[in-house]
Amino acid sequence: MRILVYPHELGMGGSQINALELAGAVRDLGHDVFVFATRGVLLDKVQDLRLPFIEAPSRKYAVDFRTMRILNETVRELNIDLVHPYEWTSIVNTAFGPALRYGTPAVMTVLSMDVPDFLPRYIPIIVGTHGLARDEAARRGHIHVIEPPIDTQFNKTGGMHSARERLGLADEDQVVSIVGRLTNDLGKLDGVRSAIRVADRISDRLPVTLLVAGSGEGSTEVEAMARAVNSRHGRPVVRVEGNVLDPRPIYDAADVVLGMGSSALRGMAYAKPVIVQGESGYWRIASPETEHQFLHEGWFGRGGQGDADLEPVLATLLSDPALRTALGAFGRSLVEERFGLAGAADQLVSIYRNQIQAPPTTIARTRSLVRSGYEVAKFRFVVQLRGRSTPRPAAGG
Repeated sequence: MRILVYPHELGMGGSQINALELAGAVRDLGHDVFVFATRGVLLDKVQDLRLPFIEAPSRKYAVDFRTMRILNETVRELNIDLVHPYEWTSIVNTAFGPALRYGTPAVMTVLSMDVPDFLPRYIPIIVGTHGLARDEAARRGHIHVIEPPIDTQFNKTGGMHSARERLGLADEDQVVSIVGRLTNDLGKLDGVRSAIRVADRISDRLPVTLLVAGSGEGSTEVEAMARAVNSRHGRPVVRVEGNVLDPRPIYDAADVVLGMGSSALRGMAYAKPVIVQGESGYWRIASPETEHQFLHEGWFGRGGQGDADLEPVLATLLSDPALRTALGAFGRSLVEERFGLAGAADQLVSIYRNQIQAPPTTIARTRSLVRSGYEVAKFRFVVQLRGRSTPRPAAGG
């Protein structure tokens, strides 16, 4: 098969990394896989995976006619069998681009915690949790679950000491790591703020160093908070690393990882205890007791007491090496059993084949696109009426 994978961007994020790693794994199964996206920091990963790259134009609008035109040309020139867009902007551009123009089969992935209602319902959808699939079943068919896959050979510990040596950290430091975008999507920035405040308080009694890897609209604020904390303590309690193209040492150097979605799973792949972050003050340890909840609803949550929830569990983990070891072993075992990249690629290839061999009827496609076109137009009108830019997709991780 000849597959065009279309991430919504190549900025650092869980959805984009999943798209690229799965693209590489599908290629390794013997298929021709291409990546269509705007340039970003993850272009290096595209090149490392040896995936052919077709540059998409920068978008003026989320639904962009120039992007659709170039996407159409790419599909025609490369003789693409199927397009796989990730997140809603890419999905809409695909649906009203090659899927409409040529009837090109498509499969879409949404790794956000919510699926926009305006997405076309005739295109098979892949979501990351069984709970989201259950919710979507009321309004669409052709739903598949692929839990965020992790390359467990690429993401595994190479030794905490060497990772810390590379980062200039001492073995006796107690390191807490966060890897993720510093944006308001899914409450990520609120979680970083909370982690900085908690690190500030507990560093009076524990030698804590908080590593924050990522960037976004909250970067300036996070850097200012870090400077204030470090000035109070006279040492680098909070280190803001910015965009880190290879975050493996950040995970590997940690005693505890904080994160959501695929970032939480990557922390577990390094055999680290993980405190799962969510929206509105949510924090909870990943453990055998919470396994069922997270497997069903995703590595995320909503609602909690913020700092008041995070501080005691983080202090407990930092003070209990045996508990950290046990939870780290649990996490690594779970990721190996449930989230391996090879199994996800096999499942994805099967979904592709089914869609190519049994495409939707013209009537089903037309009805779906008429509904989506109306809903997208209504959505854009409401956004413009409110006087703000069309929101970017909230990718998982």
